Amino acid sequence: MDIREVLSGGDLRSVGHVDEVVTFVGNDPDRFSELMTVLTDDRPVVRMRSADAMEKVTRHYPALLQAHQASLFEQLQIATQQEVRWHLAQLMPRMTWTEEEASDIVRVLTDWIDTETSTIVIVNALQTMFDLSAMHPRFRDELKALLETQLAAGSPAVKSRAKKLLHKL
Repeated sequence: MDIREVLSGGDLRSVGHVDEVVTFVGNDPDRFSELMTVLTDDRPVVRMRSADAMEKVTRHYPALLQAHQASLFEQLQIATQQEVRWHLAQLMPRMTWTEEEASDIVRVLTDWIDTETSTIVIVNALQTMFDLSAMHPRFRDELKALLETQLAAGSPAVKSRAKKLLHKL
């Protein structure tokens, strides 16, 4: 299967054949590596679907991510496409990070929360920061302040997630 070709076509409003790719990749590290290369395709629709497929595959096989940790962190820092950002945020807590690395992730996500217009990106960034704070408790105070700010000024979806996360914090 040519993953890049299967994920192409159509527009950003559809997931295309992502489920076929998810089934094809399964728990195969070589196929997952091929899927990783598609994340940097020139076409936004292919990048979006690649990120979506990666998120779906790693729900069941998170260990596949660890070999690509450095490149995923690099993508987190440079991604500008909202559909890619929201999936990258979902992937971060599925990997093991040092406290320093987690701090860098929190910095990127905080910047997204401050500048992003996509509610999904903001909600996923908040959730990821919450998940990282479970692994690295030093982020809890910063997260609490951020959640309180979002509870006061965020969109309805962001306020709802902030409220849920504050109760769990």
